[in-house]
Amino acid sequence: QQQAEPESLLLQVEALQSQMKEQAELSREQTEALLEDRRVRMEEMQTVIERDRSKIHSLNEKLHRTQQMLYDSTKDYLELKYEGRSQERVWMVEKDRLLQELDRCKEQLDVSKDDVLVISDHALEERQTQNLEIEDKTEKLAKRLHLMNQRYEAMEKRRNLEIEGFKNDTRILRNQLKDVEKQLYKVTVGVGEDGDMFMLHNIHQTAKRSKKMQSELLQLKALIYGVETDLRNL
Repeated sequence: QQQAEPESLLLQVEALQSQMKEQAELSREQTEALLEDRRVRMEEMQTVIERDRSKIHSLNEKLHRTQQMLYDSTKDYLELKYEGRSQERVWMVEKDRLLQELDRCKEQLDVSKDDVLVISDHALEERQTQNLEIEDKTEKLAKRLHLMNQRYEAMEKRRNLEIEGFKNDTRILRNQLKDVEKQLYKVTVGVGEDGDMFMLHNIHQTAKRSKKMQSELLQLKALIYGVETDLRNL
């Protein structure tokens, strides 16, 4: 009986060792599975972040192009309006001069009926030609002024349409930024407390860029209001 007791203990020890070995093997497999799962999640997260970076870059480029288009169209509009006003002033001066000249001609015609009777046919024809030329110039100036007013109105309509389109683009960009932030939030929630700090840093930087873009959108909105105010004051 004393000899059987050590053998029983030995068997128990061997059984425990076997059980510990199996437990260690199971723990190793579970650890490897967890590491593999973590690696896959990290790769998926990196893919999402890269995609979001690409979206933000694309939105930045589109925003820059929209700003440039707004600047160019505003510049063209103001230049055309300034040119139209300058030309209109020139035409008004020319019109006044022609009207004064026409008045002088009428006064000369009304000086004396007797003088008119003795005027030679050549002189009368020449004066009539001058009157026709003056009237023709006046008519041409009126047509040019009407055409310039039409161009000015068309430019103002196009400007309003461009501003409306820019507002729509800005609203779309703001919605897209909100979608990107929601996706970043979902990704951040999916990371455990022992997640990679570098990954969290990248997410933080992405959020900062999103906030910066929102600030730029607000500045653009203020710029639009300023342009609209200038247009109303014109």
